[in-house]
Amino acid sequence: MKLILPACRYLFALTLVFCVSAVAMSQERPADRRKIASMISAWEQAWNTHDMHAFANLFHDDGVWVLWTGQVWTGRTAIEDGHAAVHKTVFRNSVQRERIEELTFIGPNAAVVRFYSTLTGDERAPDKVVRSRKVLIVTRRQGVWKIGWGQNTRLADTTPG
Repeated sequence: MKLILPACRYLFALTLVFCVSAVAMSQERPADRRKIASMISAWEQAWNTHDMHAFANLFHDDGVWVLWTGQVWTGRTAIEDGHAAVHKTVFRNSVQRERIEELTFIGPNAAVVRFYSTLTGDERAPDKVVRSRKVLIVTRRQGVWKIGWGQNTRLADTTPG
């Protein structure tokens, strides 16, 4: 028992040092930051050209999207089909602009992205700017960054942007 306790402390300390070092080092990574930022640009471009195939291709095959309504679309096909349907109706003339607020690496192949979004041209409220925050978990699989999970939260009119 006396040998196990010091060994556990050593292992804990070593793990803590490794985790802190990995997180600190992960915040650098300019090439990965550029690739992920380009995903958000591609998101905006796909939305504004109403190319929901390109939009859905930003997700992994098993990606998950949680709508502001709380509905959950699982899989790239569901994400594409769902967005394509609303882009034929209420969002057919919409324009969305994105601004990254946070990009934090949580491992060598994973990051959290939070971005602020404005949408105009929603046919249900043609003169209104709809503001939201989106959170994505992006992961790199076989060398390619894509969205594994995301959620859209609409902002109240009183929420600062």
